[in-house]
Amino acid sequence: MKALTGDIANFIEFLDKTPTPFHVFSELYESLEAAGCKMITLSEVSSCERGKPYCIPYGDSALLAFFAGESAPQKDPGRLLIGAAHVDYPVFKIKNTKLRKGNGVLRMNIEMYGGAIVHPWLDRALKIAGRVYFKKDGKLSFADIGDFGKRFVIPNAAIHMNRSINDGAKFSIQNQLLPFFGLESESGEEAFAEMVAAKVSEVSGIGGLTPKDIMSFDLSLVIADGASLCGASDEFVLAQGLDDRGMIYTLFSGFNGSLKDGAANASYGDVRLAFAFNHEECGSETDVGAKSAFASEAVKAIAGRFFPDEHYLDVCRRSLLLSADMGHATHPSFPEYSDSTSPIELGKGIVLKTTWNQSYATKAEPMAEFASFCEENNIPFQRFSPHSDNRGGGTIGPMLSASLGIRTCDIGIPLLAMHSPKELGTVSDHVTTAKLFKAFFS
Repeated sequence: MKALTGDIANFIEFLDKTPTPFHVFSELYESLEAAGCKMITLSEVSSCERGKPYCIPYGDSALLAFFAGESAPQKDPGRLLIGAAHVDYPVFKIKNTKLRKGNGVLRMNIEMYGGAIVHPWLDRALKIAGRVYFKKDGKLSFADIGDFGKRFVIPNAAIHMNRSINDGAKFSIQNQLLPFFGLESESGEEAFAEMVAAKVSEVSGIGGLTPKDIMSFDLSLVIADGASLCGASDEFVLAQGLDDRGMIYTLFSGFNGSLKDGAANASYGDVRLAFAFNHEECGSETDVGAKSAFASEAVKAIAGRFFPDEHYLDVCRRSLLLSADMGHATHPSFPEYSDSTSPIELGKGIVLKTTWNQSYATKAEPMAEFASFCEENNIPFQRFSPHSDNRGGGTIGPMLSASLGIRTCDIGIPLLAMHSPKELGTVSDHVTTAKLFKAFFS
């Protein structure tokens, strides 16, 4: 895939090709290069030019793409227009290659990453994907693997043995949700490590790797079957990790689309930036998370380059950031979980999230600007307020707003079954959100 086009077939393909953050970034880099972005480092920002798009990779799973308009009219000094989203979603992470024995079965050792709805993971075909670091002939390398080619399962207890299973399921991840690897009679205790080494040999083209050559890994168990359309008119999108790959996709398809239409060469002084971060589902406090120094240092460097005669915070105060993280639709079967005065409907446009306790960063002033922008561009949107007895989820919006000193709106495509292994959105909401971001960057 060399382009993120905003259409639904391209989106489905993107979802199927990106089971882990590492694969997401691989697709983003490829699409940004195809759109004409030059890969640079933070040190090279000081020599960047207006009218040319750039991309700054950071670590193993963060990036920033940006461009500045050709010129800044004297009456309009220009500002920063920023979109930001995260790439991770709840999965089972594999702790190590040790296998646990019991009743003739070998099981994998896992932990839950992020806050997941756990019980739908049982009795599903799972696959392994991720990054493996290895050392051969003194050289340290890595391989990204989208599918080990094997299927695994976490079987449930029969209803005959647990008659209360439908009264509310609660599980011990440490002891009860370990995926079956194989039979003791068929596999040895080192079978997992041997499988990893063999697959890395195959993918890397370096033959003869053994478990001793594997230095470390970041491997996840994810749902094996891919994304799909469903509903009588194929109006729904059903997939794992729509939160937040749906926002990543629409954000960067909009950014790339604006470049295709020549936005970087337009005669205005605004600087457009698109961030992708990892680790939102576990708090963002990592070197590639939204709380890292990357965001503030990158924005400072870019503001200093294109607005050299102004203080950084003066530029930020007139700028705007859209924090893009999936939003909650009102569930027709469980309406009591939502605020009855602000129902959110699937297919009726992106959600503008508000709460006065600032777990979402939206305040009245940027809210008005966003509403005006949507009105001018004929983009549907809905206003969301959480149920007052249920605190909503968090986003990267407040942390970026605080660290950058910038006005922020939290927005998201409406979704049902968030953090379940299969989440449900709509085709129309993804299409109109891609249109929103293209207009924002154009």
